Amino acid sequence: MTRAGAITHGAESAPSGRAPRMAPDDRRAHILDAAIPLILERGAEVTTREIAEAAGVAEGTIFRVFDDKDSLIDAAVLRVVDPASTLAVMGAIDPEAPLDVKVAQVVTLLHERVTRVVAFMTALGPRDHARQHGHPEAKGPLGEATGVVEALLAPHAHQLRVDPATAVDYLRILVFGTSMPFIRSSREITADELTDFILRGISREGD
Repeated sequence: MTRAGAITHGAESAPSGRAPRMAPDDRRAHILDAAIPLILERGAEVTTREIAEAAGVAEGTIFRVFDDKDSLIDAAVLRVVDPASTLAVMGAIDPEAPLDVKVAQVVTLLHERVTRVVAFMTALGPRDHARQHGHPEAKGPLGEATGVVEALLAPHAHQLRVDPATAVDYLRILVFGTSMPFIRSSREITADELTDFILRGISREGD
């Protein structure tokens, strides 16, 4: 969402340009919607005034739903690392789909998730990144997808060189590792390339 999009979202009915009255939970979500792209752009240096302008609210409104800027950033981190939306989409993958289709969809979803989380935490920097380790919800990405992915691969056990649980471990390690800018080479590995590697490995067929 662009800053302009964040300003106009949900505010069309307010003649003053401010967002309309909302329940506290809705107001909190609205502010986070505006804050997340700003944090990606400005990191922890973003101000509550900038967030208020993007959300179309008075700056004081932020402090009626968040204790301070740090608590707002903490809530934004938890929103970004929350796996719910990824798991929901993954859970809708056709269980009757071929193995290669399932793997491609899973890899794309997990690759996008890790890339999004890494970009957000990188924008925050070491100080704020370190602070997030105290949150029980801020678990390492991808672990929560294990059961869903294993269930998707289980019908294809006869097509796998390893058992489905091990295949999931390999898949998670590869997706996570190739999404880390400090681990991979300077060339970005696409989800399609990663899917092909997971399905076929590094040796030529027949060699």
